[in-house]
Amino acid sequence: MADVLNIKNLKVIFRTGETFVRAVEGVDIRIGEGERVAIVGESGCGKSVTSLACMRLLTTPPAYIAADEFTFTSSDGTVHNLLEKSESEMLALRAEEMAMIFQDPSTFLNPVMTIGEQLDEVFVYHLHMKPKEARRHSIEMMKKVGIPDPEMRAEQYPHELSGGLKQRILIAMATSLSPRLLIADEPTTALDVTIQAQILALISERCEKEKMSLLMITHDLGVVREMADRVYVMYCGKIVEEGTVDEILDHPLHPYTKALIDTVPGVEEKVERFVQIPHNVPHPSNKPQGCYFSNRCAYCTELCKKKQPPLVSKESGRYVRCYYGTEELWEK
Repeated sequence: MADVLNIKNLKVIFRTGETFVRAVEGVDIRIGEGERVAIVGESGCGKSVTSLACMRLLTTPPAYIAADEFTFTSSDGTVHNLLEKSESEMLALRAEEMAMIFQDPSTFLNPVMTIGEQLDEVFVYHLHMKPKEARRHSIEMMKKVGIPDPEMRAEQYPHELSGGLKQRILIAMATSLSPRLLIADEPTTALDVTIQAQILALISERCEKEKMSLLMITHDLGVVREMADRVYVMYCGKIVEEGTVDEILDHPLHPYTKALIDTVPGVEEKVERFVQIPHNVPHPSNKPQGCYFSNRCAYCTELCKKKQPPLVSKESGRYVRCYYGTEELWEK
């Protein structure tokens, strides 16, 4: 399977005054053709920063991005070094080859333009369509994402639509040109449970029909189970575990992965008290020495507090950043 996105040793550093904040530290990510990959972790772990770096949407300064390899392979087989692309070259790649669904649609829809005008721009700018032809395509896209009465909705402004409909509009925008890679950053965060299921089903359907690769950013393990083939578990700017969705959720090797799973009660499980991971994710400018999870880990030793464990291969395609990352550990 050819890699659509291949990133090695990605680092994202922000400068705030005299302080440098290491938001992402040495992350490797690869996404194959038609593959669905999830990055999971708590808020503040660097997931969204990683996704924005993939799209080159972080402004330098304050963000500084470096990587040993940062390539994207477009539909015609051309391999692009994204770090060397100018902003105009990235604009050409975005929407046509790679697109993103953001977590808060209200923030990314222009409040003074109608929905139709914003959808039309995609076809006018990238495919050089005339306004009437662009509107026909916009109406067709709204139908594809399940928006009722699209002709009326096209004349409305974002504030006149519900959160679910606005998210569908963002999905329509992102998938209008059938990009090779779709990045979804917490696309169901602000929606109720019923609408969440509909949005996830819609993203899955669009990816399947258009044969798009998917990078899903989420903290929800239920979303991971439903949407992903392979999973990266991220903590404090580092990948702490990688594997298939079944390996990660059924047989976690890292204490953080296990802790995340333990916080989610089973469907038929009677819970008197919910499980919580102690303390909070450290601030990026104040990470603990050694393993970043050491101050929250029930299995922490003196070695963990002194030295950062490397990301090592446990078996084919399975990686873990832990000195004691084995299934037997959890049985003790």
